[in-house]
Amino acid sequence: MGWLDKLFGKNEEQQQNRESHEHVSAEASAIAAPFTGLDGIRFGRYSDNNKSYKKTQSWYIAEDRFKEKNYTEAFAALFDYLRDDVEDNIRFRPDGRSFTFDILQGSKQVHGECDGDRLTARVPLAVMDTPATAVMRRLLEMNFSLYYTRSAIDGDNTLCMVFDTEVPSASPNKMYYGLRELATKADRQDDLLLADFETLKPTGIDHIKALDPAELDMKYTWFRKWIQDTLNNAGELNQDSFSGSIAYMLLALVYRIDFLITPEGKLLTQLERIHALYWEKKEEITLVERNQMMKEAVRKLLDITREEFSASVYRSKSSFAISSPGPTDKVREHIINANNDSRWYIDNKYPALALVLNEYGVMYNQFIYSMPRVLADLATIYMAVMHAKYFTALGMQQPLFDPAKSEFNKQAIRKATDEAVNRYTDKFPNLRWDHNLVAYDNLYAFGTSFTEQMANLNLETKR
Repeated sequence: MGWLDKLFGKNEEQQQNRESHEHVSAEASAIAAPFTGLDGIRFGRYSDNNKSYKKTQSWYIAEDRFKEKNYTEAFAALFDYLRDDVEDNIRFRPDGRSFTFDILQGSKQVHGECDGDRLTARVPLAVMDTPATAVMRRLLEMNFSLYYTRSAIDGDNTLCMVFDTEVPSASPNKMYYGLRELATKADRQDDLLLADFETLKPTGIDHIKALDPAELDMKYTWFRKWIQDTLNNAGELNQDSFSGSIAYMLLALVYRIDFLITPEGKLLTQLERIHALYWEKKEEITLVERNQMMKEAVRKLLDITREEFSASVYRSKSSFAISSPGPTDKVREHIINANNDSRWYIDNKYPALALVLNEYGVMYNQFIYSMPRVLADLATIYMAVMHAKYFTALGMQQPLFDPAKSEFNKQAIRKATDEAVNRYTDKFPNLRWDHNLVAYDNLYAFGTSFTEQMANLNLETKR
């Protein structure tokens, strides 16, 4: 059996069994067993910063085969590297020198083909029955920000994005960044185009699944509750002397919504704009003024109707992260600094604000970086403790914390943590977790001790 046969398998029965197993895996939650009841629900943004040691070897094989001009095996190894077996996000169909492929990214699906000499990948964005100058201008402006791809209109009046390349120049690096730009930009642009131009019609969205009405209602209720509670709590503080605290509250709210509700499209863009209000003009605008701008933007989120909310919250699969991996020292620094700052609030009798600081440090990393999945899983355990009522409302059968009794489910927390850590020891051979370092005196003690151990994990990869 040749190398390609070993990689993709030519035994039809084996292929069907593998695809069946992968389908089941994709439907199951990627979180530890104590999260029974939350199957299929994702927390946090999709990250492709989770490749196993075996997948990483496929990348090196792709580079070696490309240098040898063995393009058939180079492409096969590259798509094996890109494919997330749990996510079940990519289909690659080789046929000699030719092949076709499909890549899922949120609300969009990339369709590609190669005849052995040239590769073309295309994503439909929306249908424009009547030409509109404003739409064309938007696409033209978008083209200036693209490096590997371009927008276009086909003969059926479908707006689309295209990536193409000659095979001899299709190095693994060019393919990765080209397909990543195509998939992530298209996923973002289709939602924005449809939201901004009512004459456009959606297309190519048959693969996404709407949330169950009960889950949608629950998430919409908590979305509004978190916003209203944050605005009320911020309004009770002195806007000058507690300006730093208010900023942390507003940013932590944005990052919590992003992690626990995982919105797409227009709502995600709104959250990113609120985040930018704080960071982009930090040296030009006072903190009090930036807080006011953020509060106004957060308050506008309350105007989002249930129907508009549902358009940004749905089941989908992804293949590329929208952010880059974070430097290990920076990830650690954000958590440790937030925890250190939180101690002032404990010493001065503001325990609720101390919890906000603790949450901010963890969630900030999840918002701005493509995080290793082990840290995303541990962050989910942390949030399931700190926001136990939300997880219970979502369907979690074994809550990790009982707010009414202020009791921790230590056994479930330890089991979830062990399963999260042990799942990645092949990639991180020096990964260790010490349960004795986790304190259960109260939520603050748990939060700081749990997250500081997260910050200090040894994530040196296997060579």
